[in-house]
Amino acid sequence: MALEEGEDRGDRRFTTAARDLLGGTRERLGSGGDGDAIMGYLFCLPNVAVFSLFLLGPVLYAFWISFQQWSILQNSGTWVGLSNYAEVLTPLPVTAEGLNLVVFTDPSANLFWWSLKTTLVYAIGTVPLQIYGGLAVALMLDTRVRFKKAYRAAYFMPVMLSGAASAVMWRWFLSADGVVNNLLPTFLEHNWAGNPSYALGGVMLMAIWGGIGSNMIFFLAGLQNIPQELYEAARIDGASAWHRFRHVTWPNLGNTNLFVIVMAVISAFQVFGIALVFSEGGPYYATTTTVLLIYQRAFEEGKMGVGAAMAFILFLIIFAFSYYQYRHHQSGEIEY
Repeated sequence: MALEEGEDRGDRRFTTAARDLLGGTRERLGSGGDGDAIMGYLFCLPNVAVFSLFLLGPVLYAFWISFQQWSILQNSGTWVGLSNYAEVLTPLPVTAEGLNLVVFTDPSANLFWWSLKTTLVYAIGTVPLQIYGGLAVALMLDTRVRFKKAYRAAYFMPVMLSGAASAVMWRWFLSADGVVNNLLPTFLEHNWAGNPSYALGGVMLMAIWGGIGSNMIFFLAGLQNIPQELYEAARIDGASAWHRFRHVTWPNLGNTNLFVIVMAVISAFQVFGIALVFSEGGPYYATTTTVLLIYQRAFEEGKMGVGAAMAFILFLIIFAFSYYQYRHHQSGEIEY
């Protein structure tokens, strides 16, 4: 009897410990007694598996390649450590002797720093106009205007065109005998696409033309989520149109602004297709952006390790900006 009672107590202790362990696991997973959270994790599992296999896996593989002198034909490489990163970054713009700004002004000194400067100029010239242009169009189309749907379709049309088609069209517009020169006086005519001083401006113009429409859609969605009661209360208090925008519209677009700014900057730093088709990085490296240079090094010259190193340096720059925006922006949604 004593032996059987001891076994029963042991079984009860084991059952209690197992129940406590299962309950603690459910709490950590956020699962109630009905198992809804576990079902949620199971539904997310295929997406996580596909992401890990087709996105995260290649990224980690490319990071490993960045430390090797890799041959894409032999699918093998030789470990070289940080040599690829040193080849990309040297000479540095800041040395013990002081600033070395020649790397930003002479592509023969260091083409990576030159391309990074070109990409930064492109981002500064396009992102603000894409964002504020999209906001202005969204504000206009959010009011009662005739043919609103037609205007929305017209502004969104460039987004539906492929980058290659847009680049070919704009190259024809800006060529020496193109549409733009035919509309200008003779003394203002230029070969806009073939002149190093104007080629990057042509790519920027193309990006602004396409970016306004995409940002317009995001801002329209944000504007339609703002409660109309706030505008009615502002009108009753005598607020002007500017004050309604300043104190009602703009604060309530905080989450939309964060998303649009981050996505616009990421898109600007990853510009590739339009620069490749428009002028293939020329003339004289005028439109050689960082991603285009990565493509040229990796696939045209066969330097996969150097291209992978450039890609991860660019990733760190984009990640630092995105993290800064996330930390310093009021990203919490407003609830009513």
